Amino acid sequence: MASESAYQEFTGKSVEEALKIACETFKVGLADLDFEIIAPGSKGVLGMGAEPARIVAAPASAIAGSAPKRSTEPAPRAVAPRDTEPREVAPREAAPRGVAPRAARPERSTAPRAERPVRAPRPERAPREEGEPRERRERSETTPEMIAGGKEILETLIKHLDFEAEIRLSGEGSETVLNVAGTSPEAVEELGNLIGRRGERLQAIQHLVNLMLSRKLGEWARVTVDIEEYRGRREAQLRALARKAGERVRETGRAVQLEPMTALERRWVHMELQGASGLATESAGEEPERRVVVIPA
Repeated sequence: MASESAYQEFTGKSVEEALKIACETFKVGLADLDFEIIAPGSKGVLGMGAEPARIVAAPASAIAGSAPKRSTEPAPRAVAPRDTEPREVAPREAAPRGVAPRAARPERSTAPRAERPVRAPRPERAPREEGEPRERRERSETTPEMIAGGKEILETLIKHLDFEAEIRLSGEGSETVLNVAGTSPEAVEELGNLIGRRGERLQAIQHLVNLMLSRKLGEWARVTVDIEEYRGRREAQLRALARKAGERVRETGRAVQLEPMTALERRWVHMELQGASGLATESAGEEPERRVVVIPA
């Protein structure tokens, strides 16, 4: 009987990630891993309240000779080996009495089919610029009515989330930003939970506010939401990172791949290096792992 100490516990964002960590730890493939799922994990709401997936696993070699922990499948039946010689197919016998033979399939018509009318080609859409939001372009301007409605919705949402914060307006006109600011040092620290990794939760909150605002106004509306001026700090950080990557590309003559970013963050990098001598930028990969690559021009 295998010792229980052969099993170790692993956690991850999903069961797949936990299994991958276990395989890398034991340096075995998934087929050579004996495991049991303790908790499948959950994503929570807006990333809050998430629980990791948990498994216990051990390499199959460490438990050799013992019964598998979850093996409930019957042993495979012995199958007689098939003849390797080609077999002749006996002709189909006549149908027995009382059973009507299958009706012969009607022969397909050889007459030419009527040609379908040719549709006019659809007009090509203008390509969407990198970093351009997916919201409709026809109402890209933020109006005072949208700002007032978005502020009211955001205040209600923050109140329901039980955060001590107020909504402050920064910028002017269509560039106005609804910034969630804590009213105490403790509240400022707690608001960091609403920003999330790489601003993912902040982006989700902004998307939710815009959907609720559009429904309230009866037309597509868009406002920009920020938390403790995170967007400004993040933009400055990424622009500095872009300049540093550009210098490295010039020195080595090799492309530099940056970390995964959102569409807006990639746009900041593209804008920072736009027109830079000897440099070019392009986006590669699929969301959410899409990133900017700085290459020598």
